[in-house]
Amino acid sequence: MLSFIMKVTKPHLKGDFVNARLLYHKTDWIRKCHCVKYCRNGYAPRNFYRNQTLSSKLSSVRERTRSIHDYRLQKIRDVKFREMYTYLILKKRRYKCTSCGKRFYERYPFLERYQRHTIRVLQALLIKVRTANFKEVAKELGLGHSTVIRWFDRYYTYENHSLPQILAIDEFKGTTEKGKYQCVIGDPRGFKVFDVIQDRKLSTLKDYFRSLPTHRVQMVVMDMWQPYKILAQQLFQNPIIIVDKFHYARHNFWALERVRKRVQKSFQDKDRKSMKKLRFLLHKPKEKLTTREQELLQYYLELSPDLKKAYQVKEVFKKWMTQSNERNVRLNLEQLYQAIDESGLDEYQYMKRTFKSWEKEIINSFIDPYTNGYLEGINNKMKVIKRMSYGIRNFQRLRNKVLCSLI
Repeated sequence: MLSFIMKVTKPHLKGDFVNARLLYHKTDWIRKCHCVKYCRNGYAPRNFYRNQTLSSKLSSVRERTRSIHDYRLQKIRDVKFREMYTYLILKKRRYKCTSCGKRFYERYPFLERYQRHTIRVLQALLIKVRTANFKEVAKELGLGHSTVIRWFDRYYTYENHSLPQILAIDEFKGTTEKGKYQCVIGDPRGFKVFDVIQDRKLSTLKDYFRSLPTHRVQMVVMDMWQPYKILAQQLFQNPIIIVDKFHYARHNFWALERVRKRVQKSFQDKDRKSMKKLRFLLHKPKEKLTTREQELLQYYLELSPDLKKAYQVKEVFKKWMTQSNERNVRLNLEQLYQAIDESGLDEYQYMKRTFKSWEKEIINSFIDPYTNGYLEGINNKMKVIKRMSYGIRNFQRLRNKVLCSLI
C-alpha cells in the first residue's frame, strides 16, 4: 500500500511558495508493462523469447514486479495551501519489466501521465474558469496563461445533437474572427441554451440546422431579421413563427422619437431644452402621470399638432398591445393602421410597412405567449463574459466559454 508524509517547510523560493515533500515508505508490487502488446505486434526485443515459451510469457503479463530501475525527483504544482503557492516534491520510481526489459514509471492516482500538476489543480482550474477569465485563473493557480487556455480547450468541448420543440434564436455582437454577429439558440420554455453559431448568415444557418433533427421544432421565436424567417420556412416543417414583442413594440418608440426630434427644432430655446429633458412624459403611461406632469405634457402637445397626432397614435398602439387577444387582435391592428393613415405622419409609415410584412408572425405572438426574453438575458451574460476576457478572437473558445458558463 502506498503511504506518504507531507512536510511543509519555510518558503524558500521566489514569491509565496510552500515546499512540500512526499516521502514514500513502502515498495509496492507493481504490474509489469504491457509487453503483450509488443509480442502480438512483433516488436518484442530479441531476448524476449529466450528460455521461455510464448504462452508462458503472455500468462506472466498480469504478474507483479519489485524490480526498481532508478528514482527521480519531480516538482509538481498543487493547489494553494494557506493562500500560498504549493509544490510537491515527488520521488518517482521507475520499474524494469523482467520479461521484456522495458522501463516504465509508476502511476499515481493524483497525477496524470506526463503532467507536472496534480489532478486537484486541474479540477480547480475547470471550476474557476467558468466564472473568471483565463488571466485571473492563471494568476490564482500559479499557472501560465497558455497552460490555462490549453487545458480549457482540451476539456471543454460541446456538441449539440438535438433541438427543442419551441426554438428561440437571437444574435449578439461578438469579437471573433468569424464575423460581427454570432447566433445563440435556446428553449424559451425550458430556459436552456443549446448552442452558439458562428454568424447569422442564411447559408451558415442552413448548413448548421441540416445536421440536426429539425422535425421536432414546432414553433420558432425570433426577432425581425429576415434570414431567420426564410430559414424557418425552408428547413422546418410548417412551424409557427412568432416575433418577439419587444422587437416590434420598439418601432412605435422609434417613430414617436423621430417626430419629437423633428418638431422640437422649431421650438424656442427654452421650450426645446425643456422638452428634451422631459421627453419621458411622452412614453410614460397616461394613468401614471401626476397632475403637474399632465399639465406639462398638454403644454408641449399644444405647441405642435404633429406631436399631438403622434401621441394619439402611441395611445392607440398601447391599447392594441394591452387589450388584444387572439379573438380581437386583428381588428385592433386594423384600427392601428387607420390611426397611422389619419395622422399623415411619414415617421409612422415605415412602422406600418414593417407590421404589414410581419403581420402573421406578430399576431401569433398574441396567441402563443413565448418571447425571446430569456435569450436577451443570456445575451447580456455573454457580453459580460466577453468583456471580462477583453474579447475572445477564437470563436470555438468563445463558444465553449459561453456554454460552460451557462449550461
